[in-house]
Amino acid sequence: MEGSSLRDLVDEELVLKTSKAAGIGLAAGSVWGALVSMLHDGPQVASNVKYPELIRTGKVCGTYAASLAVLGATYVGVEQALENYRMKKDFVNGAVAGFTAGATMGFRGRVPTAILSGSALALTSVLLDATGMKTTKEEEKGH
Repeated sequence: MEGSSLRDLVDEELVLKTSKAAGIGLAAGSVWGALVSMLHDGPQVASNVKYPELIRTGKVCGTYAASLAVLGATYVGVEQALENYRMKKDFVNGAVAGFTAGATMGFRGRVPTAILSGSALALTSVLLDATGMKTTKEEEKGH
């Protein structure tokens, strides 16, 4: 398979939006992880022993950052892929994407947890779509 024909198979908009969602999730997760790390146990740093607490804070930041990056990338990737496949933009795309992203995050525990978290995120996505909450770019485009 040639490089040009392989490029035709990959939807660049899908990759771009998924990467953007993962980056935003990574940044937001890092900030949220730092806040959780500081507020949960409080800084227990002695004046001469700084590095163990910084390592713990870094691990917490990394965990939250990775989780939100996976959540955002999964949601946006599935939603955009369904939109391209079904050739329509409706609440079904968001519901399936929400369930997939929630189940991915809940799968760390048990299967019932994955189903419950997937259902919760799907319901949230459907409610946001049903109430008409849109970003300003979507309102300008008329979608």
